[in-house]
Order: sequence, then C-alpha cells, then structure tokens
Amino acid sequence: MLIRFSSDVAGHFIMLGDNALPLLRLMGMSGREQGAVSDEDLQQALQTLQAGLQRAAELAARPAQDNEDDEGEDVVPVSLQRRALPLLEMLQRAAREDGYVMWQPD
Repeated sequence: MLIRFSSDVAGHFIMLGDNALPLLRLMGMSGREQGAVSDEDLQQALQTLQAGLQRAAELAARPAQDNEDDEGEDVVPVSLQRRALPLLEMLQRAAREDGYVMWQPD
C-alpha cells in the first residue's frame, strides 16, 4: 500500500505504507491510512514526531544483529530518521506558512 502526503504549501509525496504508518503513529496520530493535521496541531505533531525519532535513534544505536544478505554482503538498512525527512520538511514548512498536511491511501 502507498500513502500520499499532501500540503497546500509544501506539495506532495508518496511513501510505502510500511514506512508511513509508523511515522504517523510517532506523530501522535492513530496510524490510520487517512487523516490531516493543521493549525496549532501541526507544531505538536512535529515535536511529537521529532521526539519519537530521537527515541528510535537511541534504540537503533544499541548493538545490532548480523546484517548480511544471502550473498554475505553487508546490508545497511535505511534508518527511520532518514525515511522521515520528507515528512519532517513538509510539517515544518506547513507550520511556518500556516498550511496543513493530509495523508491518504494512493
């Protein structure tokens, strides 16, 4: 499943649901496939997401298990923080410019 994020001031982007739904939950949202945030709720959602990403980074810094693929090569997973960058930027811009952020299945 794909989730489309859109904003009146920050454009749109699409993210895989497996990546988007955990970020929505970190934002303090229900994690449903459709929703929106605007006005003063934008700043709260942004702060909640940043705090959740900080906690996730601290957990990820713990010693990891073996990260090799089937061919014996090291696999470097994409961090949650990196996956969150488009959403963070969208939330920041929407908060600065009194916009909104919506998401829905695509």
